[in-house]
Amino acid sequence: MPGICEIHLNRRLINAVDAPLKTIVDPGTNLIVRFVNHGSPIHLTLKAINASSFTEFFHANIYVPDTEEFPIPIREYAPSGEFSLQVIVGYGTKSEETLIEVVRPELVETFTDTPDLPDPDRNAAGLFSIGSILPVVVTIGLSLLLYILWFTEGDVIYNYIAYVLLLLGVIAACFSNR
Repeated sequence: MPGICEIHLNRRLINAVDAPLKTIVDPGTNLIVRFVNHGSPIHLTLKAINASSFTEFFHANIYVPDTEEFPIPIREYAPSGEFSLQVIVGYGTKSEETLIEVVRPELVETFTDTPDLPDPDRNAAGLFSIGSILPVVVTIGLSLLLYILWFTEGDVIYNYIAYVLLLLGVIAACFSNR
């Protein structure tokens, strides 16, 4: 919800500024500063004091013939806190400050009865379950047998088959744990 700060000018006297004590605004919205001029057109300076945590706005020179709205963007991730907005009229002879309070909405936490936790039976088995270790043991045994045949007979095909068999065993072990 954007906060609206309505400031009345020249209502009581020339260069009189009537500003509210405090305006509340939410982060990620605009603070709308509405100037209502009750007299002749006026130039003013709008200045934010200690507002760097809340907005990039620093100051502006504004001409107000009768009614003027000036938006000040409040940062989306601004913290809760306060800063002052100063209205300066009469070439610096008169000024009035109003407090702008940035209020972050309360975080509502919702809890479910069944959180998305991993299945405890699957984690109890661990990494070395029978389903995941068996392909590795079988392929290592067969590969050792093929390497022994390669060394004794000297045929290179046993080496290639053992290598492919070991690779398939590792792949099978990876997919069996899922």
